Amino acid sequence: MVQAEDVRGRANKLLCCLLGVLLCLQVVPAAAQSDELAELRRSLAEQKRMLEQQRQHMEQQSRHMEELEQRLERLSTQQPGSKPAATAGKEQPSGEQQRAVTAPEAGKPQKQSAQAEPVGKPPEISKKEVEAIASISDEVRGVLTPRGTLVIDPSLKFAHSSNNRVFLEGFGPLVVPSLFLGLIDIREVDRDLWIASLSARYGITSRLQFELKVPYVWREDRVRSRPLLVNLFGDDVFEADGDGLGDVEFAFDYQFNKGLNGWPFFIGGLRVSAPTGTDPFDVATVDIVVLDNEGNPVNDDDGNPIIQRFPTELATGSGFWGIQPSLTFLYPTDPAVFFGTLSYNWSIEDRVDNEIGEIDPGDTIGLSGGMGFGINERSSFSLGFSYKHVTKTEQNGSELKGSELDIGELSLGYAFRLSRKSNLNLSIGIGATEDAQDFQMTVRLPTNFALF
Repeated sequence: MVQAEDVRGRANKLLCCLLGVLLCLQVVPAAAQSDELAELRRSLAEQKRMLEQQRQHMEQQSRHMEELEQRLERLSTQQPGSKPAATAGKEQPSGEQQRAVTAPEAGKPQKQSAQAEPVGKPPEISKKEVEAIASISDEVRGVLTPRGTLVIDPSLKFAHSSNNRVFLEGFGPLVVPSLFLGLIDIREVDRDLWIASLSARYGITSRLQFELKVPYVWREDRVRSRPLLVNLFGDDVFEADGDGLGDVEFAFDYQFNKGLNGWPFFIGGLRVSAPTGTDPFDVATVDIVVLDNEGNPVNDDDGNPIIQRFPTELATGSGFWGIQPSLTFLYPTDPAVFFGTLSYNWSIEDRVDNEIGEIDPGDTIGLSGGMGFGINERSSFSLGFSYKHVTKTEQNGSELKGSELDIGELSLGYAFRLSRKSNLNLSIGIGATEDAQDFQMTVRLPTNFALF
Protein backbone atom coordinates (compact mmCIF):
# COMPACT_ATOMS: atom_id res chain seq x y z
CA MET A 1 0.00 0.00 0.00
CA VAL A 2 2.74 2.29 0.92
CA GLN A 3 4.51 1.62 -2.35
CA ALA A 4 1.38 2.18 -4.38
CA GLU A 5 0.77 5.53 -2.74
CA ASP A 6 4.35 6.46 -3.34
CA VAL A 7 4.03 5.61 -7.01
CA ARG A 8 0.85 7.61 -7.27
CA GLY A 9 2.53 10.58 -5.57
CA ARG A 10 5.41 10.45 -7.98
CA ALA A 11 3.02 10.19 -10.91
CA ASN A 12 1.11 13.23 -9.69
CA LYS A 13 4.34 15.23 -9.37
CA LEU A 14 5.40 14.21 -12.83
CA LEU A 15 1.98 15.18 -14.20
CA CYS A 16 2.20 18.55 -12.47
CA CYS A 17 5.64 19.12 -13.99
CA LEU A 18 4.32 18.27 -17.45
CA LEU A 19 1.41 20.65 -17.04
CA GLY A 20 3.77 23.41 -15.95
CA VAL A 21 5.96 22.82 -18.93
CA LEU A 22 2.97 22.96 -21.27
CA LEU A 23 1.76 26.18 -19.68
CA CYS A 24 5.20 27.73 -20.13
CA LEU A 25 5.25 26.64 -23.76
CA GLN A 26 1.89 28.36 -24.36
CA VAL A 27 2.72 31.61 -22.54
CA VAL A 28 6.10 32.27 -24.22
CA PRO A 29 4.82 32.05 -27.86
CA ALA A 30 1.83 34.23 -26.96
CA ALA A 31 4.15 36.98 -25.69
CA ALA A 32 6.37 36.71 -28.77
CA GLN A 33 3.36 36.88 -31.07
CA SER A 34 2.11 39.98 -29.26
CA ASP A 35 5.43 41.79 -29.84
CA GLU A 36 5.44 40.77 -33.51
CA LEU A 37 1.89 42.04 -34.00
CA ALA A 38 2.79 45.39 -32.46
CA GLU A 39 5.78 45.68 -34.79
CA LEU A 40 3.58 44.88 -37.78
CA ARG A 41 1.06 47.51 -36.74
CA ARG A 42 3.79 50.14 -36.48
CA SER A 43 5.16 49.16 -39.91
CA LEU A 44 1.69 49.32 -41.49
CA ALA A 45 1.08 52.76 -39.94
CA GLU A 46 4.39 54.02 -41.35
CA GLN A 47 3.61 52.61 -44.79
CA LYS A 48 0.16 54.20 -44.67
CA ARG A 49 1.64 57.58 -43.77
CA MET A 50 4.16 57.36 -46.62
CA LEU A 51 1.42 56.36 -49.09
CA GLU A 52 -0.67 59.37 -47.97
CA GLN A 53 2.26 61.71 -48.59
CA GLN A 54 2.84 60.20 -52.02
CA ARG A 55 -0.84 60.58 -52.84
CA GLN A 56 -0.80 64.26 -51.89
CA HIS A 57 2.36 64.77 -53.95
CA MET A 58 0.75 63.07 -56.95
CA GLU A 59 -2.31 65.31 -56.63
CA GLN A 60 -0.07 68.40 -56.64
CA GLN A 61 1.78 67.12 -59.70
CA SER A 62 -1.55 66.39 -61.43
CA ARG A 63 -2.84 69.93 -60.76
CA HIS A 64 0.43 71.39 -62.02
CA MET A 65 0.24 69.30 -65.22
CA GLU A 66 -3.36 70.38 -65.81
CA GLU A 67 -2.37 74.05 -65.42
CA LEU A 68 0.46 73.59 -67.93
CA GLU A 69 -1.87 71.84 -70.37
CA GLN A 70 -4.47 74.64 -70.09
CA ARG A 71 -1.78 77.26 -70.62
CA LEU A 72 -0.44 75.37 -73.64
CA GLU A 73 -3.96 75.13 -75.07
CA ARG A 74 -4.50 78.90 -74.65
CA LEU A 75 -1.20 79.69 -76.35
CA SER A 76 -2.00 77.25 -79.15
CA THR A 77 -5.39 78.89 -79.66
CA GLN A 78 -3.86 82.38 -79.78
CA GLN A 79 -1.08 81.30 -82.17
CA PRO A 80 -2.42 81.30 -85.76
CA GLY A 81 0.10 78.82 -87.13
CA SER A 82 -0.09 76.33 -84.29
CA LYS A 83 -1.82 72.98 -84.35
CA PRO A 84 -4.80 72.34 -82.06
CA ALA A 85 -4.05 70.64 -78.77
CA ALA A 86 -6.48 67.80 -79.50
CA THR A 87 -8.06 66.62 -82.71
CA ALA A 88 -11.84 67.08 -82.86
CA GLY A 89 -13.80 63.87 -82.63
CA LYS A 90 -10.88 61.82 -81.27
CA GLU A 91 -11.34 60.07 -77.93
CA GLN A 92 -9.49 61.85 -75.15
CA PRO A 93 -7.36 59.72 -72.79
CA SER A 94 -8.08 59.59 -69.10
CA GLY A 95 -6.29 61.89 -66.65
CA GLU A 96 -3.86 59.15 -65.55
CA GLN A 97 -3.06 58.18 -69.16
CA GLN A 98 -2.77 61.82 -70.25
CA ARG A 99 -0.27 62.57 -67.48
CA ALA A 100 1.67 59.43 -68.28
CA VAL A 101 1.90 60.45 -71.97
CA THR A 102 2.42 64.19 -71.43
CA ALA A 103 5.18 63.92 -68.83
CA PRO A 104 7.71 62.12 -71.06
CA GLU A 105 6.87 64.32 -74.08
CA ALA A 106 7.35 67.53 -72.08
CA GLY A 107 11.07 66.90 -71.90
CA LYS A 108 11.54 66.44 -75.63
CA PRO A 109 13.19 69.34 -77.50
CA GLN A 110 11.10 71.31 -79.98
CA LYS A 111 13.39 70.47 -82.89
CA GLN A 112 12.40 66.81 -82.74
CA SER A 113 8.77 67.69 -83.52
CA ALA A 114 9.86 69.94 -86.39
CA GLN A 115 11.95 67.14 -87.89
CA ALA A 116 8.90 64.89 -87.89
CA GLU A 117 7.09 67.22 -90.34
CA PRO A 118 6.61 65.90 -93.88
CA VAL A 119 9.30 66.75 -96.39
CA GLY A 120 8.47 69.85 -98.44
CA LYS A 121 6.24 71.49 -95.83
CA PRO A 122 7.54 74.95 -94.82
CA PRO A 123 8.88 74.98 -91.25
CA GLU A 124 6.65 76.63 -88.71
CA ILE A 125 7.72 79.95 -87.22
CA SER A 126 6.55 81.30 -83.91
CA LYS A 127 4.07 84.14 -83.62
CA LYS A 128 6.57 86.35 -81.79
CA GLU A 129 9.05 86.05 -84.65
CA VAL A 130 6.38 86.90 -87.24
CA GLU A 131 5.16 89.85 -85.19
CA ALA A 132 8.68 91.19 -84.60
CA ILE A 133 9.56 91.01 -88.29
CA ALA A 134 6.28 92.24 -89.71
CA SER A 135 5.90 95.15 -87.30
CA ILE A 136 8.97 96.86 -88.80
CA SER A 137 6.91 98.29 -91.65
CA ASP A 138 4.08 100.79 -91.10
CA GLU A 139 2.34 99.37 -94.16
CA VAL A 140 2.15 95.83 -92.73
CA ARG A 141 0.02 95.15 -89.66
CA GLY A 142 1.53 91.74 -88.91
CA VAL A 143 -0.01 89.01 -86.82
CA LEU A 144 -2.87 90.47 -84.81
CA THR A 145 -2.79 91.34 -81.14
CA PRO A 146 -3.79 88.37 -78.91
CA ARG A 147 -7.20 88.50 -77.29
CA GLY A 148 -7.26 90.58 -74.12
CA THR A 149 -3.88 92.22 -74.87
CA LEU A 150 -3.34 95.98 -75.18
CA VAL A 151 -0.38 97.29 -77.21
CA ILE A 152 0.76 100.89 -76.67
CA ASP A 153 2.86 102.02 -79.65
CA PRO A 154 4.47 105.49 -79.42
CA SER A 155 6.37 106.61 -82.53
CA LEU A 156 8.30 109.57 -83.90
CA LYS A 157 8.63 110.21 -87.63
CA PHE A 158 10.81 112.70 -89.49
CA ALA A 159 10.46 113.36 -93.21
CA HIS A 160 12.24 115.73 -95.58
CA SER A 161 11.30 116.53 -99.15
CA SER A 162 12.54 118.95 -101.77
CA ASN A 163 10.40 119.36 -104.86
CA ASN A 164 10.27 121.72 -107.77
CA ARG A 165 7.05 120.35 -109.19
CA VAL A 166 4.42 121.56 -106.75
CA PHE A 167 0.86 122.68 -107.51
CA LEU A 168 -1.40 124.53 -105.12
CA GLU A 169 -4.88 124.24 -106.59
CA GLY A 170 -6.98 122.95 -103.70
CA PHE A 171 -4.91 120.00 -102.49
CA GLY A 172 -4.36 119.04 -98.86
CA PRO A 173 -0.68 118.98 -97.82
CA LEU A 174 -0.91 115.75 -95.83
CA VAL A 175 -2.90 113.74 -98.37
CA VAL A 176 0.14 113.75 -100.63
CA PRO A 177 3.22 115.03 -98.77
CA SER A 178 4.86 116.41 -101.92
CA LEU A 179 2.05 118.93 -102.57
CA PHE A 180 1.34 122.35 -101.14
CA LEU A 181 -1.93 124.32 -101.01
CA GLY A 182 -2.36 127.68 -102.77
CA LEU A 183 -3.33 129.50 -105.94
CA ILE A 184 0.10 130.24 -107.48
CA ASP A 185 2.76 128.42 -109.47
CA ILE A 186 5.58 127.27 -107.14
CA ARG A 187 8.97 126.32 -108.45
CA GLU A 188 10.62 124.83 -105.37
CA VAL A 189 9.55 123.75 -101.89
CA ASP A 190 11.73 122.38 -99.07
CA ARG A 191 9.67 120.72 -96.38
CA ASP A 192 10.52 119.25 -92.97
CA LEU A 193 7.83 117.23 -91.23
CA TRP A 194 7.78 115.79 -87.70
CA ILE A 195 4.93 113.54 -86.56
CA ALA A 196 4.73 112.20 -83.00
CA SER A 197 2.03 109.55 -82.74
CA LEU A 198 0.51 107.45 -80.00
CA SER A 199 -1.24 104.29 -81.14
CA ALA A 200 -3.19 101.77 -79.11
CA ARG A 201 -4.16 98.30 -80.37
CA TYR A 202 -6.46 95.94 -78.51
CA GLY A 203 -7.17 92.29 -79.31
CA ILE A 204 -10.95 91.88 -79.20
CA THR A 205 -10.65 88.21 -80.20
CA SER A 206 -7.76 86.08 -81.39
CA ARG A 207 -8.61 87.20 -84.96
CA LEU A 208 -9.99 90.74 -84.54
CA GLN A 209 -8.22 93.82 -83.26
CA PHE A 210 -9.05 97.52 -82.92
CA GLU A 211 -6.54 100.35 -83.34
CA LEU A 212 -6.62 104.06 -82.52
CA LYS A 213 -3.88 106.46 -83.65
CA VAL A 214 -3.53 110.08 -82.53
CA PRO A 215 -0.77 112.13 -84.26
CA TYR A 216 0.75 115.51 -83.41
CA VAL A 217 2.33 117.35 -86.34
CA TRP A 218 5.13 119.90 -86.68
CA ARG A 219 5.76 121.37 -90.13
CA GLU A 220 8.19 123.86 -91.63
CA ASP A 221 8.19 124.88 -95.30
CA ARG A 222 10.64 127.05 -97.23
CA VAL A 223 9.13 128.17 -100.53
CA ARG A 224 10.90 129.78 -103.50
CA SER A 225 8.51 130.85 -106.25
CA ARG A 226 8.59 132.79 -109.48
CA PRO A 227 5.63 133.71 -111.72
CA LEU A 228 6.10 133.03 -115.40
CA LEU A 229 6.34 136.72 -116.43
CA VAL A 230 9.10 137.66 -113.97
CA ASN A 231 12.80 137.58 -114.84
CA LEU A 232 15.41 135.21 -113.42
CA PHE A 233 16.11 137.39 -110.37
CA GLY A 234 12.49 137.87 -109.40
CA ASP A 235 12.15 134.92 -107.02
CA ASP A 236 10.09 135.32 -103.86
CA VAL A 237 11.25 133.38 -100.80
CA PHE A 238 8.75 132.62 -98.06
CA GLU A 239 8.97 130.54 -94.88
CA ALA A 240 6.08 129.20 -92.81
CA ASP A 241 5.56 126.69 -90.05
CA GLY A 242 2.74 125.14 -88.08
CA ASP A 243 2.00 122.54 -85.44
CA GLY A 244 -1.03 120.94 -83.87
CA LEU A 245 -3.19 117.84 -83.76
CA GLY A 246 -3.18 115.81 -86.96
CA ASP A 247 -5.86 113.59 -88.47
CA VAL A 248 -6.95 110.92 -85.98
CA GLU A 249 -7.21 107.40 -87.40
CA PHE A 250 -9.02 104.29 -86.20
CA ALA A 251 -8.99 100.85 -87.78
CA PHE A 252 -10.24 97.28 -87.52
CA ASP A 253 -8.10 94.33 -88.68
CA TYR A 254 -9.35 90.77 -89.11
CA GLN A 255 -7.32 87.62 -89.70
CA PHE A 256 -9.14 85.31 -92.11
CA ASN A 257 -7.18 82.07 -91.60
CA LYS A 258 -4.60 80.35 -89.39
CA GLY A 259 -1.94 79.77 -92.03
CA LEU A 260 -2.15 75.97 -91.90
CA ASN A 261 -1.12 73.47 -94.59
CA GLY A 262 1.45 75.81 -96.15
CA TRP A 263 -1.00 78.72 -96.64
CA PRO A 264 0.03 82.31 -95.80
CA PHE A 265 -1.85 84.41 -93.26
CA PHE A 266 -4.47 86.69 -94.86
CA ILE A 267 -5.43 89.82 -92.93
CA GLY A 268 -8.07 92.34 -93.98
CA GLY A 269 -8.16 95.88 -92.65
CA LEU A 270 -10.42 98.92 -92.71
CA ARG A 271 -8.86 102.26 -91.72
CA VAL A 272 -10.71 105.56 -91.37
CA SER A 273 -9.04 108.96 -90.99
CA ALA A 274 -11.02 111.90 -89.61
CA PRO A 275 -10.20 115.55 -90.53
CA THR A 276 -9.36 116.53 -86.95
CA GLY A 277 -6.23 118.47 -87.93
CA THR A 278 -6.07 122.07 -89.05
CA ASP A 279 -7.90 122.40 -92.36
CA PRO A 280 -5.58 123.59 -95.17
CA PHE A 281 -8.41 125.75 -96.53
CA ASP A 282 -8.87 127.60 -93.23
CA VAL A 283 -5.29 128.70 -92.52
CA ALA A 284 -4.46 132.40 -92.62
CA THR A 285 -2.82 133.61 -95.82
CA VAL A 286 -1.13 136.74 -97.13
CA ASP A 287 -1.52 138.05 -100.69
CA ILE A 288 1.43 139.56 -102.55
CA VAL A 289 0.95 141.37 -105.87
CA VAL A 290 3.52 140.32 -108.48
CA LEU A 291 5.54 143.30 -109.74
CA ASP A 292 7.76 143.57 -112.78
CA ASN A 293 11.27 145.04 -112.87
CA GLU A 294 9.88 148.59 -112.94
CA GLY A 295 7.64 148.04 -109.92
CA ASN A 296 4.40 147.82 -111.87
CA PRO A 297 1.79 145.05 -111.26
CA VAL A 298 1.97 142.11 -113.67
CA ASN A 299 -1.41 141.29 -115.24
CA ASP A 300 -2.72 138.00 -116.58
CA ASP A 301 -4.38 137.45 -119.96
CA ASP A 302 -7.67 138.88 -118.68
CA GLY A 303 -5.99 142.08 -117.47
CA ASN A 304 -6.21 141.18 -113.76
CA PRO A 305 -3.11 141.54 -111.56
CA ILE A 306 -1.35 138.30 -110.65
CA ILE A 307 -1.45 137.71 -106.92
CA GLN A 308 0.71 135.26 -105.01
CA ARG A 309 -0.98 133.80 -101.94
CA PHE A 310 1.22 132.43 -99.16
CA PRO A 311 -0.07 130.84 -95.93
CA THR A 312 1.16 132.41 -92.73
CA GLU A 313 0.70 129.07 -90.97
CA LEU A 314 0.71 125.49 -92.19
CA ALA A 315 -2.12 123.01 -91.92
CA THR A 316 -1.71 119.84 -89.88
CA GLY A 317 -4.57 117.89 -91.45
CA SER A 318 -5.86 116.97 -94.89
CA GLY A 319 -9.30 118.48 -94.54
CA PHE A 320 -11.02 115.36 -95.92
CA TRP A 321 -12.40 112.10 -94.58
CA GLY A 322 -10.52 109.06 -95.79
CA ILE A 323 -11.53 105.38 -95.92
CA GLN A 324 -8.89 102.76 -96.72
CA PRO A 325 -9.63 99.04 -97.08
CA SER A 326 -6.58 96.78 -97.37
CA LEU A 327 -5.55 93.14 -97.71
CA THR A 328 -2.25 91.88 -96.27
CA PHE A 329 -0.59 88.49 -96.58
CA LEU A 330 2.21 87.04 -94.44
CA TYR A 331 4.06 83.91 -95.50
CA PRO A 332 6.48 82.63 -92.84
CA THR A 333 9.43 80.46 -93.88
CA ASP A 334 12.31 79.75 -91.53
CA PRO A 335 14.01 82.17 -90.92
CA ALA A 336 12.24 84.76 -93.17
CA VAL A 337 8.74 86.20 -93.49
CA PHE A 338 7.45 87.45 -96.85
CA PHE A 339 4.74 90.11 -96.74
CA GLY A 340 2.66 92.22 -99.09
CA THR A 341 -0.25 94.68 -98.92
CA LEU A 342 -2.82 95.91 -101.43
CA SER A 343 -4.81 99.01 -100.40
CA TYR A 344 -7.18 101.62 -101.76
CA ASN A 345 -7.60 105.00 -100.07
CA TRP A 346 -10.85 106.79 -100.88
CA SER A 347 -10.73 110.51 -100.06
CA ILE A 348 -14.30 111.73 -99.76
CA GLU A 349 -14.96 114.92 -101.71
CA ASP A 350 -16.24 117.97 -99.86
CA ARG A 351 -17.33 121.53 -100.55
CA VAL A 352 -14.76 123.97 -99.22
CA ASP A 353 -16.43 127.34 -99.71
CA ASN A 354 -18.18 129.40 -102.34
CA GLU A 355 -14.90 130.66 -103.82
CA ILE A 356 -13.12 127.31 -104.23
CA GLY A 357 -16.21 125.12 -104.55
CA GLU A 358 -16.32 121.29 -104.55
CA ILE A 359 -12.95 119.57 -104.13
CA ASP A 360 -12.23 115.88 -104.76
CA PRO A 361 -8.59 115.33 -103.67
CA GLY A 362 -8.26 112.08 -105.63
CA ASP A 363 -7.93 108.49 -104.50
CA THR A 364 -4.78 106.46 -103.84
CA ILE A 365 -4.02 102.90 -104.96
CA GLY A 366 -1.21 101.35 -102.93
CA LEU A 367 0.89 98.22 -103.38
CA SER A 368 3.77 97.16 -101.16
CA GLY A 369 5.80 94.05 -100.48
CA GLY A 370 9.04 92.81 -99.04
CA MET A 371 10.80 90.37 -96.79
CA GLY A 372 11.66 90.26 -93.10
CA PHE A 373 14.61 88.16 -91.92
CA GLY A 374 15.23 87.00 -88.37
CA ILE A 375 18.89 87.41 -87.42
CA ASN A 376 18.50 85.76 -84.02
CA GLU A 377 15.93 85.47 -81.24
CA ARG A 378 16.09 89.19 -80.42
CA SER A 379 16.72 91.04 -83.68
CA SER A 380 15.50 91.09 -87.28
CA PHE A 381 15.58 93.35 -90.32
CA SER A 382 13.33 93.93 -93.32
CA LEU A 383 13.59 95.14 -96.90
CA GLY A 384 10.56 96.35 -98.83
CA PHE A 385 9.19 98.57 -101.58
CA SER A 386 5.91 100.49 -101.74
CA TYR A 387 4.20 102.20 -104.66
CA LYS A 388 1.21 104.57 -104.60
CA HIS A 389 -0.68 106.04 -107.52
CA VAL A 390 -2.74 109.15 -106.77
CA THR A 391 -5.50 110.00 -109.20
CA LYS A 392 -6.09 113.58 -110.36
CA THR A 393 -7.65 116.17 -108.12
CA GLU A 394 -10.98 117.58 -109.28
CA GLN A 395 -12.35 121.04 -108.58
CA ASN A 396 -16.04 121.49 -109.37
CA GLY A 397 -15.87 118.44 -111.63
CA SER A 398 -12.81 119.64 -113.61
CA GLU A 399 -9.51 117.80 -113.34
CA LEU A 400 -6.46 119.81 -112.28
CA LYS A 401 -3.49 119.29 -114.56
CA GLY A 402 -0.35 117.91 -112.95
CA SER A 403 -2.15 116.60 -109.85
CA GLU A 404 -1.71 112.94 -110.79
CA LEU A 405 1.21 111.49 -108.84
CA ASP A 406 3.29 108.30 -108.63
CA ILE A 407 5.03 107.77 -105.30
CA GLY A 408 7.59 104.99 -104.94
CA GLU A 409 9.65 104.33 -101.83
CA LEU A 410 12.34 101.86 -100.78
CA SER A 411 12.16 100.94 -97.09
CA LEU A 412 14.69 99.42 -94.72
CA GLY A 413 13.89 98.36 -91.18
CA TYR A 414 15.41 96.89 -88.06
CA ALA A 415 13.72 95.50 -84.94
CA PHE A 416 15.28 94.62 -81.58
CA ARG A 417 13.45 92.89 -78.74
CA LEU A 418 14.19 94.87 -75.58
CA SER A 419 12.23 92.58 -73.31
CA ARG A 420 9.48 90.01 -73.35
CA LYS A 421 6.90 92.81 -73.70
CA SER A 422 8.53 95.54 -75.79
CA ASN A 423 10.40 96.01 -79.08
CA LEU A 424 12.42 98.85 -80.57
CA ASN A 425 11.72 99.35 -84.29
CA LEU A 426 13.60 101.62 -86.69
CA SER A 427 12.54 102.12 -90.31
CA ILE A 428 14.07 104.28 -93.03
CA GLY A 429 12.36 105.25 -96.29
CA ILE A 430 14.14 106.56 -99.39
CA GLY A 431 12.16 108.13 -102.21
CA ALA A 432 12.40 106.29 -105.53
CA THR A 433 10.26 108.65 -107.66
CA GLU A 434 10.11 112.39 -108.17
CA ASP A 435 6.85 112.77 -106.26
CA ALA A 436 8.01 110.84 -103.18
CA GLN A 437 9.56 112.27 -100.05
CA ASP A 438 13.35 112.30 -100.29
CA PHE A 439 13.94 110.73 -96.88
CA GLN A 440 11.97 109.64 -93.86
CA MET A 441 12.83 107.87 -90.62
CA THR A 442 10.49 106.38 -88.00
CA VAL A 443 11.28 105.12 -84.49
CA ARG A 444 8.68 103.03 -82.66
CA LEU A 445 8.51 101.40 -79.23
CA PRO A 446 5.50 99.01 -79.06
CA THR A 447 4.82 97.57 -75.61
CA ASN A 448 2.12 94.99 -74.84
CA PHE A 449 0.09 94.56 -71.66
CA ALA A 450 -2.00 91.46 -70.91
CA LEU A 451 -5.25 92.77 -69.43
CA PHE A 452 -6.70 89.29 -68.78
